[in-house]
Amino acid sequence: MKITCTALVCAFISLFLRTSFVQAVFSDDAFITDWQLANLGPWEKIIPDARDNNRVLIVSNPTDASSLISSFNVSSGQILFRNVLPYTVDEIQLDNDDHNAVVCVDSSSQRWQKFDLHDWFLLDEGVGHAPATTVLSQSSYPNDQVVIKDNELHILDKESNLAEWKLDLPHGFGKVEYFQYQDPLVLVLNVNDTQYLGFSINGTELAPAWQRDESLTNVVDYAVLDVFDSKDLELNNDMIAERDSSSLLNAYWLRVTTNWNRFMNLLKENHFSPGRVFTRLLALDSKDTTTSNLKFGFAKTLIVLTRNGIIGGLDMVNKGQLVWKLDLQIDQGIKMFWKDNNHKELIVFSRDGHYLTIELANGFPVIKSKTSLLSEDVVESVIKLDDNQYEYLIRFDNGNHQLLKLDPLVGHIDSPIFITEHDSNGIFGHIIVNDEVQDTWQRTVKPMEKVVAFNKRDETNLNSLGITLGDKSVLYKYLYPNLAAYLVTNKEHHTITFNLIDTITGEILITQEHKDSPDFRLPTDIVFGEYWVVYSYFSLDPVPEQKLVVVELYESLTPDERFSNTRKSYDPLTGQTNKLQFISKQYVFPEIINKLAISKTTNDITTKAIVMELENGQITYIPKLVLNARSKPEDQMTNEDKKEFMAAPYAPIVPINDNFVITHYRNLILGPDSKLISIPTNLESTSIICDLGHDVFCTRITPSGQFDLMSPTFEKGKLLITIFILLVITYFIRPSVSNKKLKSQWLVK
Repeated sequence: MKITCTALVCAFISLFLRTSFVQAVFSDDAFITDWQLANLGPWEKIIPDARDNNRVLIVSNPTDASSLISSFNVSSGQILFRNVLPYTVDEIQLDNDDHNAVVCVDSSSQRWQKFDLHDWFLLDEGVGHAPATTVLSQSSYPNDQVVIKDNELHILDKESNLAEWKLDLPHGFGKVEYFQYQDPLVLVLNVNDTQYLGFSINGTELAPAWQRDESLTNVVDYAVLDVFDSKDLELNNDMIAERDSSSLLNAYWLRVTTNWNRFMNLLKENHFSPGRVFTRLLALDSKDTTTSNLKFGFAKTLIVLTRNGIIGGLDMVNKGQLVWKLDLQIDQGIKMFWKDNNHKELIVFSRDGHYLTIELANGFPVIKSKTSLLSEDVVESVIKLDDNQYEYLIRFDNGNHQLLKLDPLVGHIDSPIFITEHDSNGIFGHIIVNDEVQDTWQRTVKPMEKVVAFNKRDETNLNSLGITLGDKSVLYKYLYPNLAAYLVTNKEHHTITFNLIDTITGEILITQEHKDSPDFRLPTDIVFGEYWVVYSYFSLDPVPEQKLVVVELYESLTPDERFSNTRKSYDPLTGQTNKLQFISKQYVFPEIINKLAISKTTNDITTKAIVMELENGQITYIPKLVLNARSKPEDQMTNEDKKEFMAAPYAPIVPINDNFVITHYRNLILGPDSKLISIPTNLESTSIICDLGHDVFCTRITPSGQFDLMSPTFEKGKLLITIFILLVITYFIRPSVSNKKLKSQWLVK
């Protein structure tokens, strides 16, 4: 049978049309890669809902200045809604006129609010005389129906007073938290103070229906443990061997031989069968993402430290599932560090002056030692000095310092170490010489002033020395590392001031004052990137607006003018540093911003994103390119300006892009001391964003798009088939093309 070229082409076109009309499935990672631990905290009071036997109202106090009111389904263990009251509820009682309404009272301000018990609608509020109320029972269940005997819980029948239901008490049983005899029968037990177990009737016995663990509420610090695959470790060793090669030629030869050996091993594993190799390639599209999570660095354990001194390990690829937890039995956790780069031991500091060494044996924590500090004062902050020296600088609430050495055999540090600390009263510089902490400089504020935000320059990988303009000239970045930025509010003059400071000398390099009536009741924050600073505050003049200000630092604002020289040594103590020049621009954002963070990737090649935690409980981000201090109005842009990469005219209002709201419909409750963090992955395009506080939330973002990973819906099989058909067509068409060329040379038609 003779196959003509025309028949092959027709077959290829037919296959192409069939595959072209296949609709690709849009892949949305929402609620797949992101997860949330919605916490309630320890239950302070439980109020039954008279209109629904399945629902109760739970009162808890996540902070000293607020209360959390949650509607909870005790049959299923589902949270129906949560609302934060900006004051501590000292009394919550039923309204005398309407037992479907509750009255919340703040005794310190005499403020009261009346809410619907079922829907939590605000019915009335005031100051002073509260409505007449009925005092709620201290117990959330009838004591005469629940009896505990010999590690058994008995539920008694109302009429016969005999045990109708029996339940073996779980280990760590604390108390009966809630009991309801009406249909449906519901029992909630408190275990180990922070765990809640719900039981219901299953046939003829009480069976577990749900459980909640409230131990990881109010996170104060974190650490990340990477989960490695054995193949990744082998690849990492190969990369280290390449890096340590004596020459570029040897490194190239090592890579060629290594890849050839891998290819031969692949053939051996598949018995030198091309069909098996092809099938194995197609199997990479499997829905099982375990291998890809390990390979791409998504498989991590997020270790969190809570204010109550509990550490827990959360599986970041399994919806934050609690892998393990450990109660450290300390007064209050404050800081946590990896002891070294091997990530085998954690050092945890407590506010009451203890530090613990936690060994992660086979992935599970064991307390190796617990030691007291020399001082009995309250620990204010802890700074890790060096990954290799095992030294920590501890600051106490009275301003004193202690230099802690975990390894006494380590000698004095050869070179001096400069440390910068801050509090609401000022910025302070210290130097550590011969294991002694000495004060060097301080920048204190006036009595009516307050330091409200502080951040040091972010340590990033340097990928370029400057910004290439549209005319191919270069603006050189100011990359001096010893910089910090902070914001100071002044209640007397009603201003907020941005300062840029040299952390070695204490010299203030930039001062920028805003006189648009900042609202000191709302949060402010600041982040410091490679050569730029972004800070936020809320102003009232001329209209209430959320402001975002970007400040970019350059060696000179004149293109192609550079003052730094890699061959010279610079010493800020003798004044041998280059002075900077800066440019600033202000933007307006439509929502109130609580926290700011910068996205981080492995090599810092991906476009940076400014991640924002909003007051409404959402998290969003905007690319740093949008906040451009050099942007101009469109009528002022020249042709050269428009040729610059990602050039855009100045737009004073930055809208919220719905595609960049990474929390979707979730409502986060994080608290005033939450931490917004970014964790790099093995993919340069992808960064993990987490917000840690009362709740825990994590997701992934790709500020520059997912350029290094194919979509899960990418049809690899059809691509390989298409390539194969093209090769076959090329094989059969090639003689015809050669024959045509030969005839054209001989002028034969």
